Amino acid sequence: AVVSTQSTGCRASPIRIKKLEDIELLFCNFHHLINKFRPHQALETLIQMIKIQKDQKLKLVEQTNSKVETARSGIFTTINSLPSSLCTTVKEEMVTEDGRENVKDTSCDVVFEEKMRIIESLIDAELDT
Repeated sequence: AVVSTQSTGCRASPIRIKKLEDIELLFCNFHHLINKFRPHQALETLIQMIKIQKDQKLKLVEQTNSKVETARSGIFTTINSLPSSLCTTVKEEMVTEDGRENVKDTSCDVVFEEKMRIIESLIDAELDT
């Protein structure tokens, strides 16, 4: 015990000694309760940090999606603003597996759709990483 009983006079009063022992017990109990609360406090702090990180990542995803949509609309606007004479028919030259050349006429819309599928797959692959 921290309480010293070697004092003289009123300092050695049994009532005073009892009160000091009670105060010492209260401090010991406070200390114990604080130490019991620390794991809970650490867990709550960790939960808050994870929520903040989640919110930041969701905001980043929303910003990225917004930029992707802006890029898509820019591409569509550019394609739609092309003169129609450029987009009537496109000849595709393909080399088959046996080495022969194959030439086929394809409408500009089909070529555009194929290129857009490729661009979208590249964007999706980039977003997945």
